[in-house]
Amino acid sequence: MADTANVRFIYPPNWDGNPPEKGGWRQVVLQLTGISDGTGESEVTKLDISQLRKVDGSIPTRTSILGIKWNVKGIDNVHLQWDRSPKATIAALSGEGKRDYRSKGGIVDPSGAGDRTGDILLTSNGAGAGGVYDIELTVKLK
Repeated sequence: MADTANVRFIYPPNWDGNPPEKGGWRQVVLQLTGISDGTGESEVTKLDISQLRKVDGSIPTRTSILGIKWNVKGIDNVHLQWDRSPKATIAALSGEGKRDYRSKGGIVDPSGAGDRTGDILLTSNGAGAGGVYDIELTVKLK
């Protein structure tokens, strides 16, 4: 068996996952949900930024996290990170909470040399059978 996980775009609403032919967005809002069978997830891509487009129609190369709301139960923590070498931590989430980073300009994906996609990955650590997470991410495209 495997964990059951889902990524849903809250904004843009009703997005089908295909890049628009013209234009794009300044930010996206995602809802990440998962139910564990006890195996957990390891560095699973939750946001593939190559599928997104900025307002000018270009593909974003980086993102910043403007806000996170979460509810994690039956899992020690859910680790979010940017896909790069080495990985860059966004947050380790447990329990229930909310963080707003807008006033600080967001948590910005660090630039620099090396292999990087800018995608957002999720790992669930210490996931027990029936453990769940529900995470809302507000992501600015750069």
